[in-house]
Amino acid sequence: MYENENNSNSPGGFSPVQEPMISEQPVKTSGLGIASFIIGLVSIITFIICIVVVTSSIMDYITEDGKIIQDVEQISSNVSLLLSGLFLIGSLGLSFVGLVLGIIGACMRDRRKAFAIVGIVLNGLLVVGTVGLFLVGIIFQ
Repeated sequence: MYENENNSNSPGGFSPVQEPMISEQPVKTSGLGIASFIIGLVSIITFIICIVVVTSSIMDYITEDGKIIQDVEQISSNVSLLLSGLFLIGSLGLSFVGLVLGIIGACMRDRRKAFAIVGIVLNGLLVVGTVGLFLVGIIFQ
């Protein structure tokens, strides 16, 4: 740590080596992680709203004995059911994009990863939950 210099001001001719100044900059938050987190929240809220709308709309087509009306034209003409289905597919696609953004944000160096990890969890839950919901629907058809 000491460099030998013949300097009369320091004892024994040694003076301390000055280390370069390192500026401690705060670590920035990953922008992709924040985007993934926001996309995850929007996707989950959209998914829940769509499930509520589909459930309330399908109640109009259930008879008193618990069976669904078999008139496909009457059911397929319901705009709220069609839009809810499209929004469900859209929220799944958006969640997949958020999952990819979260993974990329978590892999970035010199960035905080908290939002990216939360975004991965939220978007992953929606993707896995949707696939699981479809599988349950297919199994118990």
